[in-house]
Amino acid sequence: MQIREQKLKYLYKTIETLWHGVEGTKTGDYPMIINLYKEVLKLNPKDRDAWENMIWLMWSLSINTKDSRWLDDGEKFAKMYLSLMPNGYRSYEFLGMFYRMMKKDEKLSIRFYESAIRFKDCPNTTFHSLVSLCIKSNDRLNALGYTRQGLSRFKNDSYLNSKLSILK
Repeated sequence: MQIREQKLKYLYKTIETLWHGVEGTKTGDYPMIINLYKEVLKLNPKDRDAWENMIWLMWSLSINTKDSRWLDDGEKFAKMYLSLMPNGYRSYEFLGMFYRMMKKDEKLSIRFYESAIRFKDCPNTTFHSLVSLCIKSNDRLNALGYTRQGLSRFKNDSYLNSKLSILK
């Protein structure tokens, strides 16, 4: 157990150093960091931050290098992340965000946000995202339903209350 913890500590320290750039550079070594995160996940597959940071880096690289293979890899790992941790809102919400922002697939994004709100511990911002997507998709009926559902959990939420008055 001690060796595993030492390896993880070393990997996290190396990632931190590389992420913020090596001396004399302005950007980190994202491909190397992605490989280090893969090593972290072999030792600790339940590290949500490692999954999410690695996928974010893949998306960022796809934009910076104009190479869609990074985004395709990100999608593959995002699905793997969900398959390993399907019992909480966070994985579903992350996939919703992934498809909304990174893959630009709003219909698929809505499906993941709908799954995320089934969990009692999901935050009000998950409802905000879902309602916003429904409105953007001109689905006022579902937007109203999710607004009401969100308000049943977060009665004083100013965003949801403002949407309720608009959608009625």
